[in-house]
Amino acid sequence: MNQHIGRILRASTTGFAVGCRVGQLSIPAFGGLVRAKPVDDREAIYGLIYNMSIDDDPLVRRLVLAENPAPSVIEDQRNNRLLPIEMSVLAVGYELDGVIKHGLPPRPPLNLDPVELVTVANDVRGFTESLGYLRLILRAVGSPVPVDQLLVAHIASAYQLRGNDQAWALGVVHELIELLRSNYDVLIPTLEALSDAIEIGDQRLEIG
Repeated sequence: MNQHIGRILRASTTGFAVGCRVGQLSIPAFGGLVRAKPVDDREAIYGLIYNMSIDDDPLVRRLVLAENPAPSVIEDQRNNRLLPIEMSVLAVGYELDGVIKHGLPPRPPLNLDPVELVTVANDVRGFTESLGYLRLILRAVGSPVPVDQLLVAHIASAYQLRGNDQAWALGVVHELIELLRSNYDVLIPTLEALSDAIEIGDQRLEIG
């Protein structure tokens, strides 16, 4: 079962920010596939986590300056105070009437919509079987999104959740080569990082 990790703080058609508590932070990770899944009939929106930030407040600043704050005080600050950890998400698709589409959603999610981390193998396969969403990730080149690292982290995670599907991984590599044929500054480090992150049998990653 996909696990609830937080709720929408703010959103636009290109992405959204998710707030979660410290206790939920051990579940999501950079590159993870998430889904804003409203309980009503609006579109479920898919995205990739590309940044995670933890804000401070006056109490945190005081504790940082204290010599030896009590462990119980630190624990209380981390687990009981209502200061959200924020995850920035790049929108890469949506689901309407049970059909997944790789494109920007027609509407953003709403504040406080629940967000889940997509880890169920069938759900991951359903979204990643077609690779059209890779174009949306690559459109973020030049933005604050670390596109090459995001690609590697997401592909490595999806590869594992798909049961180390080597045919899928090779298909991703070939798709990236086609999409980035004119942008070697992104293609080369991405392929090199992928070759370190996942094993694809005895086949080598080669640029065609």
